[in-house]
Amino acid sequence: MAGARRNRGGTGASRCPGCGQPLLSQWVGDTAAIRATVTLPPADARLPYTQALKNRTPNNLVWCLPRGPHRAPRLRWTHGRHPPDCPHQHLTAHTCPPAPPTTLF
Repeated sequence: MAGARRNRGGTGASRCPGCGQPLLSQWVGDTAAIRATVTLPPADARLPYTQALKNRTPNNLVWCLPRGPHRAPRLRWTHGRHPPDCPHQHLTAHTCPPAPPTTLF
């Protein structure tokens, strides 16, 4: 099919329908892949590993996001031996911020 665009590797940058924040959603892993959706921060934002660990829960993993000048952003697993001083951005799953209260009248 000429002109058809393929999304290789399951990488998809889009916006959250609820809050409008930019999202990065992709399959992470080779054997047991998990679909990860994170809020895509600006490339120059400092998001250290130790800070992301504070937001981790058993169902909300921490992802490492290395960025290179000539490649698309690609999430990586973090594990027990992940270096605490890793220079890349570290993210957890996207959650929409709470909506402001509204009144009926």
